[in-house]
Formats: sequence, C-alpha cells, structure tokens
Amino acid sequence: MELHLKKRILGAVVTVTALVIVMPIILDGSRTYQLLETAAPERPETPQWSTQDYERQVRRDVEEAASGEAADAVKMPEVKVVDRDDPAPQGVAGDRTALDPNKAPYAWTLQLGAFGNRDNAMRFRDDLRKKGYKAYVQEFSAQGMTRVYVGPELRRADAEVLQTKLKKELKQQDIYLRRYEAES
Repeated sequence: MELHLKKRILGAVVTVTALVIVMPIILDGSRTYQLLETAAPERPETPQWSTQDYERQVRRDVEEAASGEAADAVKMPEVKVVDRDDPAPQGVAGDRTALDPNKAPYAWTLQLGAFGNRDNAMRFRDDLRKKGYKAYVQEFSAQGMTRVYVGPELRRADAEVLQTKLKKELKQQDIYLRRYEAES
C-alpha cells in the first residue's frame, strides 16, 4: 500500500473513533444544563426595617441639603489675596519644618493669579500641571474669583526656590509666597 493511502485510512479511523465517542455525549443532552454545586450559603433575607430606615435617612439628608442648612454650616475660610510675601514665622529657619501653636505644620504655597473667569483659571492650572507643578485652584464665589496656586511645600526655602523658578519661567513678577492652611 502506498504511504498516502495509509495516511488517509488512519485519518478516517481516528475521525470515526472520535465521532463514536463524542456523538452520544452531544446527542444525549443530559449534560447541557448541569448545575454546579457550591458550598456558599443562601443570601440572607434583609429585614424590611433596615431598608426603610435607610430610605428615611436619605430623604432627611436630601431635604436638609435642599433647605440650605448644610451650606450655612460649611463655610470656606476667608483667604486673602496677597500682594506681598507672607513673613516667615519667628524662630523657624527657612530650611526646616516646624509646627505652629495649634500643632499644624507650617506649609507654604505660591499664589500665581486670581481670575474672574473660572475657565481661564482651570486652563492655567492645567498648563502648570502639564509642566510638572502641583497646581490647584480655590474658588471664591462671593468675590467671583478663582485663584491659582502652586504648592504646598513644607519648607519655606523650597517654596522660595520654586517662586524664583516660576518667575523666570512664566516671566511673571507677581507670584507671592503665602502660608498654606488646610481648608478642613
């Protein structure tokens, strides 16, 4: 027999054998909807009162927010617009960090601008971030201003170096150093 014919016969035998084994499994159909068993317990029923209390609390929170009481309780601290650098605290070297009397660390930030148009402030902030600076904004709706800052830095000396770098890079002389105080 030729080699080619032997290969064809062998292929036919393998195919028929595979069909004889697989076809009963496919045609039987008993394995198609076989459920897997699990040891996980059934989900417990949630008591009705827990859902009702949650919904009542959400409703109270929404009504409180709509009444404006929450807005009165949360006020932004008044942040001044600076036109000169804040003075260094007494007894604290510029190249060290220290705590103030309230046990909060002294931190320094740079005010780069105050914008009447929020979109301009956001664009400026995004440009600074693309250049690798830690830029952020604060909005003061009562004054209609959005201010752009870079920082904070824990050491005043680091903030002064950053101030000099930004003045050269942005060709802007009115970049002022001020003490950073957290809002919360």
